[in-house]
Amino acid sequence: MRFNAETMIESLACFGYRGFSTRQQLNLAVPNGAPGSGLTVLVGPNGGGKSSLVECFNQLSFVQRNVSFSKGKRNLAAGDQVCIEIVQDGAVSFLRTVKGGSETAWTGSTTPTIYYLPSRRFFNPYFSGSGWDRNQYLRNQPVHQFRSNSLDSYTTRLIDLNKKGAREFNEMLSRIVGKPVQWTIDQEDNGQYIVKITKQNGLHHNSDGMGEGLLSLLFIVDALCGSKEELLVIDEPELSLHPQLQRRLLLEMLEKTKDSQVVISTHSPNMLSLASICNGGVVARIFDSMQGTKICPIDERSRTFITAVSRDMNNPHVLGTDARSCFFAEDSLIITEGQEDVVLYPVIMQNLGMDIDLPFFGFGAGGASKIREVAYLLNVLGFKKIGAIYDGDKECECEAFNKEFASAGYKAWIIPAEDIRDKEACVTPSKTGLLLEDRKTLKSEYVETMRVLFGEIAGFLNE
Repeated sequence: MRFNAETMIESLACFGYRGFSTRQQLNLAVPNGAPGSGLTVLVGPNGGGKSSLVECFNQLSFVQRNVSFSKGKRNLAAGDQVCIEIVQDGAVSFLRTVKGGSETAWTGSTTPTIYYLPSRRFFNPYFSGSGWDRNQYLRNQPVHQFRSNSLDSYTTRLIDLNKKGAREFNEMLSRIVGKPVQWTIDQEDNGQYIVKITKQNGLHHNSDGMGEGLLSLLFIVDALCGSKEELLVIDEPELSLHPQLQRRLLLEMLEKTKDSQVVISTHSPNMLSLASICNGGVVARIFDSMQGTKICPIDERSRTFITAVSRDMNNPHVLGTDARSCFFAEDSLIITEGQEDVVLYPVIMQNLGMDIDLPFFGFGAGGASKIREVAYLLNVLGFKKIGAIYDGDKECECEAFNKEFASAGYKAWIIPAEDIRDKEACVTPSKTGLLLEDRKTLKSEYVETMRVLFGEIAGFLNE
């Protein structure tokens, strides 16, 4: 099921802007009612072009104004011209430079509604008292020519939210922070206005002393409270946020993208949701290559693998936080069978007196049979140097790897022993458990006991 089809942006293509010397296309996630189905996540190393790509969305939000691309933003290898193309409801529209200079022309019938937040989100702590509703703010957003600009016009939104009560805004902000956040707009004796935060002990501090994480959240939460018709684009939403707050923010985004489109650029594994991928969300790696900036999204085979491993209770670490850091790696990874290998191969290198730091993938692939699927995922994401190490009794698997990835230049090796360490045969004694064999259903005789146990734990944490 598709939501608000007439407003959805299906794809964006970029040519000639900053590092985009060749035409690159990003197909956006389209919501289908499932959590995260409308979430598009851009990952990759620093300097790869993620911020440049999200800035293309920002330029499209101002097509009714005099958008221009200065000389430093046009790629000479692309003929010193820029073209940003979107497909919306099946119709193609263009924003492109004309006459070999910086001025642009817009060709399209529908103007996209895009709310863009740059990575640096802050405002002057002392401001005037005018307020704008959301539509006024969107119409008057400044064109972000520089990434470090102060977003002073945002204070108009805070004044408007403060006057209207903003229940949805306050509840979401409190959920992400993990405790009630009490704030208001107050006036100094000199006539200027400030944001005043009330702490749990009754003390106050104002916007001049507000932490960068909370300051950034004000922007993000307001953006998430917008209408379903907007495309929300956020560059690095995790900046200055504690990992726990990042995870709570992601939960809000998953809920939002049941029926809305959100695009984020991130360096944090905490902002990458496996549930979103399983439900149709998009993950694309943006990186610099000899041919300029490239966009490499996951495909359906990768999505099927990710869905399978996210439900693998025997190996929950395969795409855990450590493994998801691979999406942000520069270009080289070594895949091993299991977590012991990741821990013990460095020990072996120390025994050999070899000062080598190999970039191992997570805590292993969760078995030899999964190594090729991990390598395929990394290949789709555009990695150039991927290796694999197999145990000595996995010769067939090793050969299959080298055959499948010969054209990609990947390589697998096999160790001269059956395993990384001696292992004796063992039989695990039988034990009774809380769950039935489906690993989902709690046995009826434990229902009340476990309810009491978890209730006591929650009470202990909330004392």
